[in-house]
Amino acid sequence: MLPDIRFDERVRQVKLTQREKKIAAYLEDHHDQFLNDTITEFAEKVGVSDATVVRFCRHIGYKGYQDFKMHAARDMLPKERQYNPVLERDDEPATICNKIFNSEVSVLSRTLLGLSVGELEEIAEHLRNARHIVLFGTGGSLNVAKDAVHKFMKIGIMVYVFDDMDLQHMASSLMGEGDMVIAISHSGSNLSVLKCLETAKEGGAFTVALTGYSRNPIAKAANLTVQIASETTMYQSESVSTRIAQLAVIDTLVALAAFKDYDASYEAIEATRRATSDTKF
Repeated sequence: MLPDIRFDERVRQVKLTQREKKIAAYLEDHHDQFLNDTITEFAEKVGVSDATVVRFCRHIGYKGYQDFKMHAARDMLPKERQYNPVLERDDEPATICNKIFNSEVSVLSRTLLGLSVGELEEIAEHLRNARHIVLFGTGGSLNVAKDAVHKFMKIGIMVYVFDDMDLQHMASSLMGEGDMVIAISHSGSNLSVLKCLETAKEGGAFTVALTGYSRNPIAKAANLTVQIASETTMYQSESVSTRIAQLAVIDTLVALAAFKDYDASYEAIEATRRATSDTKF
């Protein structure tokens, strides 16, 4: 592992292959333009493969492309702007509130504009008719998946999510025709989630990706993709605005699925309400 020095210094200290030199040359000319690119977008701009980008990042001492981007952002952005670039250190509390709320409203609006109603209806139809439905995700995306379990169960649709990644991989290996997967990953580059989606799809399951506005590996692997907007930040995968938009899409899918058979949904709502009534004052 190379010492903790700037990413551009690391590039100068190692012997690069011809393809890696091509990446280095691109970074030198576009050092402030790649932070919001997925690995696929970056590779296409440079004219190399995703695998070459990963090898380059590891060659200069990083775990992978995401690790490289995070360190590059730390080198390039002022420390106080790495949490959220719209915020300034001397912002008043009222200004911070306004900026955060406006940012989240913007993300919701941009997500709405990018939605395909026809594709959402197709997903809702699969949700109503699928034999088994499993959601895959890690970190904050896993929390969105857990919220979805609660909401779908209220309308009588049983969906499953597993905290343990081994269990997620095991579940994906057992999925087949008539089953459905929803993979949640804003970056679209989570290797475990991608593997689960691909395994389930190979078995015959219908796969949906809930991911960011970009061409990324998970989006490319899924049968259908629902794209989520985000604000510009080096920690997009941790973005609260992104989570809110993901939850809004889940709420939309729940509503669409409920109205596919509202009588059955209403019976489930009443049954689940009675089942939990004793736990409330």
